[in-house]
Amino acid sequence: MSLGLKVLYEDDEVVVMKAPTDEELVELVYKFIKSKGRPVTWKELREEFSGTAGEDRLRRALIRLRREGLVVELRGGRYATPDMPGVMEELEERRRRRALREALSLEWRMYRRKRVATN
Repeated sequence: MSLGLKVLYEDDEVVVMKAPTDEELVELVYKFIKSKGRPVTWKELREEFSGTAGEDRLRRALIRLRREGLVVELRGGRYATPDMPGVMEELEERRRRRALREALSLEWRMYRRKRVATN
């Protein structure tokens, strides 16, 4: 994917481009994830943006996209847009499992309290 950055200098051996601003980086990361059409890994993002933005800036862009609801983080460190196939189902399954874990934890605490109180 071409990042569409402004070329400052170019010769046979090197191309120097203007680094994106934080705002531009957020937009570039979103476009990259959207263009893949499937969840992308942190490794893929790092490889695509190496030399363009450091890991800290890349993480901040992802955090901002997540906060705005444009991107979600899936299991395995994958990032996707909510409209990608299977993403909402995976998020719903994660919510269901979390609720089940919390309910079982509460039930276990109540059972232990009863047992301690009867002894």
